[in-house]
Amino acid sequence: MTTGHSIDRDRLRAGVVECPLCERQIPEPVAHAVVYGAVDPVTADNAEAVECPICDGVTFVAD
Repeated sequence: MTTGHSIDRDRLRAGVVECPLCERQIPEPVAHAVVYGAVDPVTADNAEAVECPICDGVTFVAD
């Protein structure tokens, strides 16, 4: 469930994500995923946040 300023992990896995800050579709959201720590590769399953390439906002991923 997406609430407030978070992105649902299932939507990230599906590649269909809207930025809750600017409300625009994020193209290739996994390519903009962020993990805080040393992880390679970054995937939808280990992502902790997504950076919006449009508004530069960062939104956390919720399970």
